[in-house]
Amino acid sequence: MAIKNLFKNWHENIKNWLYDHMWAKNVLEWSWGFIICTLSAFLFAFGFNAFMDLGSHVTDASGNELVKLVAGGVSGVSQVITLILELCGWKTVADGGTLDEHMAYSVLYFVINIPLFFLAWKGIGKRFTIFTLINVLEVSLFIKLLTIDNMIWIQELATFVSNNGSLLARALFAGVCTGLSSALAFKEDFSTGGIDIVAYYIALRKNASVGKYSVMLNSVTVVMFALLTSAKASWALDASASAFGRVFYSVLYMLTCMIVVDSINVRNKRLKVEVVTTSKELGDVMIATIPHAATMVRGEGVYSGQEKYIFTMVVSSYEVNEILRVIEKEDPSAFVQVVPLSKVLGRFHTKPVK
Repeated sequence: MAIKNLFKNWHENIKNWLYDHMWAKNVLEWSWGFIICTLSAFLFAFGFNAFMDLGSHVTDASGNELVKLVAGGVSGVSQVITLILELCGWKTVADGGTLDEHMAYSVLYFVINIPLFFLAWKGIGKRFTIFTLINVLEVSLFIKLLTIDNMIWIQELATFVSNNGSLLARALFAGVCTGLSSALAFKEDFSTGGIDIVAYYIALRKNASVGKYSVMLNSVTVVMFALLTSAKASWALDASASAFGRVFYSVLYMLTCMIVVDSINVRNKRLKVEVVTTSKELGDVMIATIPHAATMVRGEGVYSGQEKYIFTMVVSSYEVNEILRVIEKEDPSAFVQVVPLSKVLGRFHTKPVK
């Protein structure tokens, strides 16, 4: 308990010092944002190169080239455009041509994101847009650098997963990597670009989870990729079956990604905090700490006969720890319930994205 109190006091002292020195607070926040941004970009590029688009250097146990999974989003659109270029006769480097697939993905990934940056700048926030731009640039760089040609350990890992877990393992690992990448970005109030910008924008307007909108928007890319894959093979029966398999495992990948994102990114989740206390002043402290109103009901303890005050407040999931800390500090004997809510109607203040 002494160590816990010491840690609390240390945390409070640092917090107060930072508020007295805003320049240091801003530097710390932007530095932390950049670290998370870089980690998010690394995770996405690693998952894409190691599990989604392996190229021709990784084969199965029989020596056959492994099929590609469509990533969805802007990376998936980049795959579709590259596939269209192949259908138009532009051969890849692996087939003796000049089309460098990883370079094409890197360039297309950045170019397609440009109009979406304007949506983010106008409709979401400036800090959000700046970090999203940094993330997209880093993803474009990492996709080119973290290839199986440059990193032998990625090739060995990709070969091991493919030979021992097939498409199922690749879809699950890729979904976890992409989900962690997006969730880390959303947690720090920026995105990985592309469809995530649109999904984040819609989710903010509807106060809903981001993951399901990403899946809905990405479904179009998956269908297009499957159709083009079949067209590339002249609609052969085995090619159609392969295209169907890609759709199935790509959907599994996106569902895994959605589950990871919505498990970590809890910005739009609401909870009801109900407090039973003998301190009437606690309500004033609560609304002074968290930018939400509260409802007070007078009651009487059945056993003690004491006069009680019941405060009810709806908060966002990222605010609940702060309100519980304040309640515990002001009235350690208060009885507190925290109940998750599936839907909230009416005016509810949501912390704006900078």
